Amino acid sequence: MSSSDRSPLASLLADLSAGRINRRSFVAGAGSLGLSAALAGAVAEATLGTASAAPGAASAIRSVSLQDGGKTLVLAITQTTVQLDPSIAGSNGYGDIIPINENLFEGLTRYKNGSAEIEPALAESWAASEDGLSYVFKLRSGVTFHDGTPFDAKAVATNFNRQLDENDPLHDPGMVYAGVILQDVTKVEATGDLEVTLTLGRPIKLVPANLAVFAAGIVSPTALETYKDDFSNHAAGTGPFKLDHWTKDVELVFVANDQYWGGRPKLDKVIWRTIAEDTVKLQELATGSIDVATQLDFQDIDTVKNDANLQVVSGTFWNVQFLDVNQAVKPFDSAQVRQALQYAINKQNIADVVFYGNYTLGAGPIAPGLLGYDEALASTYPFDPEKAKSLISESGAGEVSFDLYNRTNSVWPLIGQLIQADLEAVGIKANIVALEDAEFFSQLGTGKTAAFLNDWTWDNGDPDNVTYSLFSAPRAETRLGYKNDRVNELNTLAQEEADQNKRAEYYAEMQQLILQDAINVFLGYPSRAIGAVAKVQGLVLSPIGNIVLRDVDVSAS
Repeated sequence: MSSSDRSPLASLLADLSAGRINRRSFVAGAGSLGLSAALAGAVAEATLGTASAAPGAASAIRSVSLQDGGKTLVLAITQTTVQLDPSIAGSNGYGDIIPINENLFEGLTRYKNGSAEIEPALAESWAASEDGLSYVFKLRSGVTFHDGTPFDAKAVATNFNRQLDENDPLHDPGMVYAGVILQDVTKVEATGDLEVTLTLGRPIKLVPANLAVFAAGIVSPTALETYKDDFSNHAAGTGPFKLDHWTKDVELVFVANDQYWGGRPKLDKVIWRTIAEDTVKLQELATGSIDVATQLDFQDIDTVKNDANLQVVSGTFWNVQFLDVNQAVKPFDSAQVRQALQYAINKQNIADVVFYGNYTLGAGPIAPGLLGYDEALASTYPFDPEKAKSLISESGAGEVSFDLYNRTNSVWPLIGQLIQADLEAVGIKANIVALEDAEFFSQLGTGKTAAFLNDWTWDNGDPDNVTYSLFSAPRAETRLGYKNDRVNELNTLAQEEADQNKRAEYYAEMQQLILQDAINVFLGYPSRAIGAVAKVQGLVLSPIGNIVLRDVDVSAS
């Protein structure tokens, strides 16, 4: 990108990072573009702090180690790991999901690595009945859980029924994904030693894709029943790696599963560490303290690419970032106040400051590359501060002030500051409440949160994963106070329709309605990149955010 192609703010950032201007000049220039001195200063500190982080350490010895002939890989994830039960992972965030999904636990189906194409996993095959009201899954034989328990149809039924039945002794209130992975499933039965039958209330087409979602990972029923609330310290699945030990807030360690049905993995040990700050991840990657940073700040991409000992792994990533408001909580019971937010937020600033242009500005809830995405929707609410002020005045709401809940890791603090400044410029006061992920998601579940910043990474390759989960499922009413009967009807029609052209029509109408209701400001769709030492082989960025290690290897030199 040439300097003439950049926005004024992006050009200032590039000049600051390259050393062509100093901090004072950047703050002055950013101020002329509408950023407050405090916010411009914070952006400058973030840029300068990372820019000075790493190149000098390029020759450090890397941490991929050969221990007694074995291979150890150290990965840094951004979010804290809270517990290891896949059925509960969605209530805590990606710190639970990324390490365990397809590494410790597996589902009946899975995605081909690097894609969203469904393939067999613990089920060898499946078939729907002629009326579409049941699915029969034929299970893989000879599979054993890490604790020695045989994998069979009863184990699958135990896993699914504990999510379906709130009275099941193994049920947990944190199983928030039950309505996604077992949507419209009314019964799960072991109809043979290696056969499971799911009965549905209506003929939806998404069952195989839904069962590939992390929350459908199958765990040892013996471990569940024996350890109950202490399951995480004795977690047992069927995946290519098994739990060695877990020291909370320090490290989560897996070792190779020698009896893995898919063949023993090439790595002997995997160590997961939580490092929230992208700057610190870059430093540790450059100095050899970690081997993989599962998320890079985009201002660091060139630094990594220019280090012969490092590599960047990138690819398609399906994610949407948004500001959500609860229309059941004041001041967002006013449609005009909700619409004012839409016009007040400068999405281009987020693209420039946070993602260095590696960002598609928000349109509707469906990300680019998925059925139903429509870039024209981005023009529905252009950046127009004067329009925002006018709507606030017309609403009669008076002084608008609210608590904006935000996460403390990764890009979220900076995004929150940018939005806070934009809202302040139109007379809206957003009081940022910053929380760690587990507390953040717990707060959303109360239904009392007025507004929050969050994102959604697709769990499968179908738009339904977001359109149903966020706008029709019970969480829509809980989190957003939102119920639109036509949106619900369109989701139902799309779930049962095989014709993709008709489904696209349903999603087109649905997105128009969601935008009209203005309960979400769709900020944009970020790219993602992974940093790794050059010796790491076979690491792929999944469009749905998985970090799958069963095929990963490291070279000896």
